[in-house]
Amino acid sequence: MTSFAFSIPTRIQFGPGVSRQAGAEAKLLASNALGSKHCTLVVIDPAIQSATWLNEILRSLEENGLQVSLFSDVEPNPKDVKVYAAAAQLQRDAACVVVAIGGGSTIDTAKGAALIASYGGKVSDYAGWQKVPGPVIPLIAIPTTAGSGSEATCWAVITDTVFHAKLAIGDRNLAAAVALVDPLVTLSLPSGITAATGMDALTHSIEAYICVLASPVNDLFALESIRLVAANLLKAVAQGQDLAAREAMMLASTLGGVAINNADVAGVHCLSEGMGSLYDAPHGLLNAILLPYFMAFWQGSCQERFAHIAEAFGAPPRPEEAVKQVVELNSRLNFPALPALGVKREHLPALAALAEANVSNSSNPVPMIKADYLEILERALSGQAPGIE
Repeated sequence: MTSFAFSIPTRIQFGPGVSRQAGAEAKLLASNALGSKHCTLVVIDPAIQSATWLNEILRSLEENGLQVSLFSDVEPNPKDVKVYAAAAQLQRDAACVVVAIGGGSTIDTAKGAALIASYGGKVSDYAGWQKVPGPVIPLIAIPTTAGSGSEATCWAVITDTVFHAKLAIGDRNLAAAVALVDPLVTLSLPSGITAATGMDALTHSIEAYICVLASPVNDLFALESIRLVAANLLKAVAQGQDLAAREAMMLASTLGGVAINNADVAGVHCLSEGMGSLYDAPHGLLNAILLPYFMAFWQGSCQERFAHIAEAFGAPPRPEEAVKQVVELNSRLNFPALPALGVKREHLPALAALAEANVSNSSNPVPMIKADYLEILERALSGQAPGIE
C-alpha cells in the first residue's frame, strides 16, 4: 500500500499584478507581531533596482503604513556573510516582516536573515533538516525569475564562505508565509537568465518525479511543471514580452518548488551545489549542463517514469526519448560547456566526493557513489554526448 505526506506551508497567490498586494499582506503579518515596529526589511536583487514595478511594490508597503528598509547587497549563490549583514539590518531596524524580491539567491538570503535575526548563531548551526527552533520572522516572497521555486519551499541553500561549501537548511519554519507569484515582473528578464532559470525549474521537476521520495500527488505537480517548461521555455527566451509564455514558466517554477518541497532533488543538485560553491557559477546553468548526463545514467532504472517525461514533452513514450528531448532543448538554448565555467579536471575527485556527501544523495532513484559522479563529470567536462553505451 502506498503511503505519503503532502503539504504546502506557504500560501501562494498567483497571477499578473499580485505583487502589488505586498503591502496588504505585510500589514496583516505585521499586525500579528505584537510590540514590534511596523517596519519591513525588503531584500532585493540589485539588478532590479531600476524596475518600475519595484516602485509599485514599495509604494504598496508604504501606503499600508509600513516603514521600508532596503537591503540590496545580494549575490548569486548567496553567501553567509550577506545573510549576517541582512540579519543585522533586520534587527537594527526592528523589522517585523521580511519581503524578498528577486530570484532564488535573494529569497534564500532573506530566509537566512529571518532565521539568524530570530535565533542568532551561524548558518552552519542550522544546516540539515529540522534544526530551526521555532517560527522565524515572517517572510513574503516575490520571485522575479522562473526557476528556483524557492518561494514554495522550506529550504534555503547558503554558501559557507569559510569552508566554501553550500549548506542546505530545511525546516517548515523557514518557508515563506506568503508567495506573490507575478509573471509581469519577468517580462524584462534577459534571455540568458530566462534560459538558465527555466532549466533549473525543469531539473527540479524531473528530479522530484524520479527520486525515491516521489508520491502520487506530488507527481501531478512535477509532470505539469515539465509539460509547461517543454511547451514554453523556448518561446519565453525568444519572445520575452510574451505574457502567456512568461506566465506558464512562472507557474512551472512554482509547481517545481512545491514538488521538491514534498519530495527532493537528486544527483544533479548534489553535484551542481558543490560546483557552485567552488566556482561561483550560476546554479541554473550548471543544472542545465549536467541534467542530460544524469538522465542518461538513470534511464535504465526509471524506464516507466522516463516514458512519462517524454510524453510531457509531447514525444513518443520511450525512456530514451526523454533524454533526447532534454539534450535537444539544451542545444537550442546554446549553453556553454563546463570548461567555460572554469571547471578543472584536477577538481573532479573533490567535486564527486562533495556530491556523494550531499544531503540529497540518498534520494537518487538509484544509489550513487563518488565513482558514479566522477564518471558523469568526466563525460561532461570532455564534451562527450550523454548516453549509455
